[in-house]
Amino acid sequence: MKKKLIIIIPIVVLLIVAAVIAIPKVKAYLPYYFDKKGIRQPDIEYTLTIEKSDFENEVASRLKEQGIIVSSERFLGYLHNHYPEFVWYNGIYKLSADMSYEQLCQKLSLPDTRLEYVSFTVPEGKTVRDIAQIVEKSGLCTQAQFLEAADSYDYDYDFVKELEKRDGSLVAYKLEGYLFPATYEFRRDTATARGIVDKMLATFQSYVTDEIIKKAQDMGLDLNELITFSSVVQGEALSDESMTKVSSVFWNRLNSDSFSSLQSDPTTNYARSLRGLESYSQQMFDAYDTYTCKGLPVAPINNPGLEMINAVLSPEDTDYYYFVTDADGNFYYNRTYQEHVNTCYEIGLWKR
Repeated sequence: MKKKLIIIIPIVVLLIVAAVIAIPKVKAYLPYYFDKKGIRQPDIEYTLTIEKSDFENEVASRLKEQGIIVSSERFLGYLHNHYPEFVWYNGIYKLSADMSYEQLCQKLSLPDTRLEYVSFTVPEGKTVRDIAQIVEKSGLCTQAQFLEAADSYDYDYDFVKELEKRDGSLVAYKLEGYLFPATYEFRRDTATARGIVDKMLATFQSYVTDEIIKKAQDMGLDLNELITFSSVVQGEALSDESMTKVSSVFWNRLNSDSFSSLQSDPTTNYARSLRGLESYSQQMFDAYDTYTCKGLPVAPINNPGLEMINAVLSPEDTDYYYFVTDADGNFYYNRTYQEHVNTCYEIGLWKR
């Protein structure tokens, strides 16, 4: 009997030790087991939206936060082991916490609603009205809706607040110049004209940095003057080669007592294009037309790219005050009016 007790007691002790060790582990594992099987789970439903910008760990974390799964790490481990070729699709999914991991994986492979994304490109130098046509062609909103959204200062950017200081009776489109040229992408079901404009303004802010603004200020230009200047160069220059020289011509005129106006044809053309506006006036025309106004126009005449902005801030060092282009787009620069006249005759722009 004593021998049996000697044998049994260690076994019992081992069993007790094993139980002490195993039971907590089993209890800790049970939530994941129930979650994997989809049993004994709370009655929770959740509509998951997966965007193009989402990563799988972000999606799994959201499922955990919403109570659909217990552990994002264990769920992703199951997914990778059982569905190594799994493809995530952008879409809207209706899920519930009582789904097993297998059911979740199958459900996540086929969205209840597919998300459609629409992209469009805004080239450098396009006007607000040009952009409105581009956006309408994408099907995201109408021209009228876009123009209404772009004719407002009601956006949460410090630089937009600065624009309000301009004479409102003279500015044709409040945000002309600040709708940054780039390629944009939006969800078709959630895109709005205001959201599109806001994204363009955010892009402008990301490219036109404080460093750029500080450099412009050091050169005597506030933000509106910088973008207005850049838009004029954008309207005139046809290539990277010409933009810094065109910039130098206008800088030379601005810094000279002998030239009161820039005399840029694109500004006159822009002023003429405003005649259909309800707010149009001769004063508005004169404020944009650089054959009439002194110095820069009242506001930008298009939406310039970063290259043109940099060309204004880094012009070539020249003593040119005139330039002209021929039918092939070649640029000719001159120091004096007589040289300019001679060039115009030589290239056939003027007839004798």
